[in-house]
Amino acid sequence: MSKSENNGNAITNHAIGGLFIFCLIALFAVMAVTLTLTGMKAYQSVSEASAGNSEAQIVLSYLLNKTHAMDVSGAVSIREEQGLEYLCLDEYWEDEVYQTRIYAMDGQMLEYYCGAEDEFSPELGDPLADVQELSFAMESPRLLAVSVTLPDGTEEQLHIALRSQEVSR
Repeated sequence: MSKSENNGNAITNHAIGGLFIFCLIALFAVMAVTLTLTGMKAYQSVSEASAGNSEAQIVLSYLLNKTHAMDVSGAVSIREEQGLEYLCLDEYWEDEVYQTRIYAMDGQMLEYYCGAEDEFSPELGDPLADVQELSFAMESPRLLAVSVTLPDGTEEQLHIALRSQEVSR
């Protein structure tokens, strides 16, 4: 074999080796991009699902904590005024009674804090969260049911055990 033939084989082998390495790097790049895009889609779908769930959990957690904080015998009731149903939580301070009224109006959950004798003025409530609908029901003297519908149509329910009232034996 002559020196020029040996050089020709070396150049061909070197070109094939370089082409193989280039194809391997290209395959790695394609797989990395594919994996990244797949991960992004999975993350986006999980993120969207949890966002709706977390909004409902925030509303329900707020209602649960607020109700438990104000849960004294006879202080939790459901009332209706001016065509709006609201959760009424009484708070006693010396000789005065104050109320926290929680309701939904115009796509928002609102809280209105006032004296018990004050007239209900729903437009004065402080907005807390965006909700489509909010409803309350006393399923028993010690069990409050809350149902919330979010703007995206997601519905969630919560049952709150009122702990402070006497248990009949």
